[in-house]
Amino acid sequence: MPEIPVRDEVVYFKDSLRASPRVILFLHGAGGSHHTFRDQWARLKGTARIVIPDLPGHARSAGKPFETIREAADWVADFVKELGLKKFVLAGHSMGGAIAIQAALNELPGIEALVLISSGAKLKVRDDIVAGIRDRYRDFAPELVKLMIAPETSDELRDDVLQDVLSTRPETYLADFRACTGFDVMSRIGAIRIPTLVVNGADDRLTPLKYGEYLAMNIPGAVLKILHGTGHLPILERPTELTSVITAFIHSLDT
Repeated sequence: MPEIPVRDEVVYFKDSLRASPRVILFLHGAGGSHHTFRDQWARLKGTARIVIPDLPGHARSAGKPFETIREAADWVADFVKELGLKKFVLAGHSMGGAIAIQAALNELPGIEALVLISSGAKLKVRDDIVAGIRDRYRDFAPELVKLMIAPETSDELRDDVLQDVLSTRPETYLADFRACTGFDVMSRIGAIRIPTLVVNGADDRLTPLKYGEYLAMNIPGAVLKILHGTGHLPILERPTELTSVITAFIHSLDT
């Protein structure tokens, strides 16, 4: 994986380096990494240049996780500058979606559109989830996975997600959860004036469908796509459907 210094700290990221007029910058969610978007990387890198950083304090990237979404959005502005991205679609999952929203509200130069996956304008994390991560991390991890995915998810994917969860330090999750809980832009979300795709799983128990509906109703011109039989991780639970939805949205930007 390539690396780049941002604020004098090493950041690891994936970059398809495809010569394309379109760039999609993906931002992972709480406790995640570039690996979260493994299916999107495989399926979309022939369509656009795909860039996926590991946020500070996640995976191999140096630094500490951000305590606020605003801090994370400011960091994204620096990352984009260091990488020399002039125009890009900003896509985020869960916490990554909140960071994308904040970046848009900050009017980060270069954002041409948003893709908000399983996210919301307010992201308070449930107290029982915070307590589970803090007090009994390894025992709680299977319970967290159960909350993340739809009941009909395969055992293979369930085990895969569990390994992803257990590969993350509990301190990282707790910092990310504090950032999410402090995020609330419900009164400001209507200020976004760029094309926006909102994607929500119908069975999402962490960012319920009403979160996506609120975004779609309050961001002018936003489009909501609901993936049925899907929980909080459509990026893994329904990668083919999600890729088709994102691809169609990307193509619509040219019309």
